[in-house]
Amino acid sequence: MAKRGPRIWLAVFTGNSGLTHYSFCLARALAAAGAEVTLVTNANYELDAFRADFPVVKLFRRSRMYPVDILRFWRRYRDDRPDTVHYQASLKFPALELILLKLQRRRGTRLVYTAHDWLPHRRRSYHSFLFRLYYRQFDRIIVHSQRGADFLTGELGVARDRISVIPHGEYGFFDIDPGLDRERAREALGLDPDVVWYLFFGHIDDYKGLDIALRALGRLRRQEDGGPAVGLVVAGNPGSQGFDRYASLIEAEGLAARVSLHLGHVPVVDVHKYFKAADALLLPYRESSTSGLAHVAMGFGLPVIASDIGGLPAMVEEAGAGIIIEPGDEAGLAAAMGRLAADEALRRRLGDAWNSVAGKYSWDSIAAQTLETYGSLAPGKQGAME
Repeated sequence: MAKRGPRIWLAVFTGNSGLTHYSFCLARALAAAGAEVTLVTNANYELDAFRADFPVVKLFRRSRMYPVDILRFWRRYRDDRPDTVHYQASLKFPALELILLKLQRRRGTRLVYTAHDWLPHRRRSYHSFLFRLYYRQFDRIIVHSQRGADFLTGELGVARDRISVIPHGEYGFFDIDPGLDRERAREALGLDPDVVWYLFFGHIDDYKGLDIALRALGRLRRQEDGGPAVGLVVAGNPGSQGFDRYASLIEAEGLAARVSLHLGHVPVVDVHKYFKAADALLLPYRESSTSGLAHVAMGFGLPVIASDIGGLPAMVEEAGAGIIIEPGDEAGLAAAMGRLAADEALRRRLGDAWNSVAGKYSWDSIAAQTLETYGSLAPGKQGAME
């Protein structure tokens, strides 16, 4: 009888976010490597159009159903009895989940956590204490950069030998139409073909620095001296905070003709249009641990201008695929945007540079490292700080 592969659950409470995209790509690569993988996700799962050689369990629902869904999660876990449960984030309420994790540990399940964000973006005074306790429950914590490992060790007391640094893979899987060129992508989005377009993509939140990008664009508009026109595509959902403050800034900076707004959730089948239409991606974040968007840019060979925070600079500088600026530096961002806008050959060279790290960020490589991490853990082993 052939030896079966390890039985793994990848658990992600959302079905339509970057965490879902990461979990899908990892699940697909683990399955290809011979593991028995189940992706446990939300009813709003948005990747049904993409081939998956593994079961997808759409278990979680709206936040108000969370206590019930935790029980459903537990019952399904008891029935399936996976060897390893690999969480891609705290499911929503770490304090409540501590009970679940302790019960799973008693059953001898290996528990792994990928800290995409080392702490929540909207931090409260109790978060450091809570996540110290939460991280304690896991046999291994995976981070995507050495900065992440240093933060967990220095700020949260996680033992260094309980941390694995495994890169975040590229997101070329979004390219569902390899024949789509820039001209047709711009036509599909209603963009002027003669403008150098920068892209600000994804959920719009204060920490991502859209206001910094708009002020930088305003500087460029005022400084134009016959060079190429520069514009900004804003594609994403403002959520509950609304877009009024950004709309006011667009008006104040005189950018109505230079900003193309595509507000709301962008369907995954349309992501490729935005990245193929753009000349470069902007990530002017004030704070972040990492960004899956940089890995989308990698998949499309798109240069990046990013803040010097989290794991972004190491990744971009290693490849030589972009320009790093100081967080909050709108003058520095404007200068970087102007430099790229004026030099098409530089944009092409930076975009092509992503190819130099293709092997490191391939999902086959990441799956192999992840399986090695699973295999190094003994069932029932104590958690990361015990």
